[in-house]
Amino acid sequence: MREEKITLTLPSELLEAVEKKAKRKRKKRDEFLKEVIAFYIALEDRKTRIKKELIKGYKESSEASMLLSREFFEVEQEIFKDIFKYLK
Repeated sequence: MREEKITLTLPSELLEAVEKKAKRKRKKRDEFLKEVIAFYIALEDRKTRIKKELIKGYKESSEASMLLSREFFEVEQEIFKDIFKYLK
């Protein structure tokens, strides 16, 4: 993969945290930041996929619920007709 150099400005507290984490993991700061950025992008992509799957599932579920609701309503109407006939 081709690499390009960028300049990044960070608040000093964040830079200190990055340096501490990189040191603990025995990585160079730029290696650590590459991993963190790649991890964040993968996480965001996964969240997007999951949201899409949830929306699809909710839509399918709501359609199934509507069908069941309609069926129940029809059955309920038939029952009420029978009850009213019986009460007459």
